[in-house]
Amino acid sequence: HAKGGNLNHALKVTHSPYAVIFDCDHVPTRGFLKRTIGWMIADPNLPVLQTPHHFYAPDPFQRNLESGMHVPPEGNMFYGLVQDGNDFWDATFFCGSCAVIRREAVTGIGGFATETVTEDAHTALKMQRKGWGTAYLREPLAAGLSTERLILHIGQRVRWARGMRPIMR
Repeated sequence: HAKGGNLNHALKVTHSPYAVIFDCDHVPTRGFLKRTIGWMIADPNLPVLQTPHHFYAPDPFQRNLESGMHVPPEGNMFYGLVQDGNDFWDATFFCGSCAVIRREAVTGIGGFATETVTEDAHTALKMQRKGWGTAYLREPLAAGLSTERLILHIGQRVRWARGMRPIMR
């Protein structure tokens, strides 16, 4: 059950009403909790507060294309336009890292989704179906490594696409 299974195991051995989730290569800023947890406390219907994934290393396109450093990274579109729009419609995606999660909401849907390889987005959708809201704070509060090689970059995007297909069904 990959990441979703690991997160479900963590819920069994911890007791906090909130969990903060980061990929292993992401490092939060010192003020991450100061900027995020208040939103969760203020809104008891908020199960996920997602912040952008920020990468301090250039992705393979940026490194290898002549104009790469002059073109914004693709993540800027998702963590700018797409998530802003999702937030407007109360449909923010949980992106698996750089987020605060409310335990009550996750346990109320039976735990993190394990049926797809995009357990993060699937988990958010399950919470939204149960009437929970979701929110996006467009402030980079953690930084991580981008994919190092083009084949890994493409493989990651293919995995995301493969995981979204069953969710759409």
